[in-house]
Amino acid sequence: RAELQIAIGSLIARFPTLRLAVAEEELRRPEGMLVHGIASLPVTW
Repeated sequence: RAELQIAIGSLIARFPTLRLAVAEEELRRPEGMLVHGIASLPVTW
């Protein structure tokens, strides 16, 4: 979890205009997995 927070923070610092390419409601969660997350994270800058 800490690694993910650092990675996302670094991406935002490096690419300050990085934004979601789709509406937040369109993000899909993988089905049947015990780990929480999303299937993909489309971004634009």
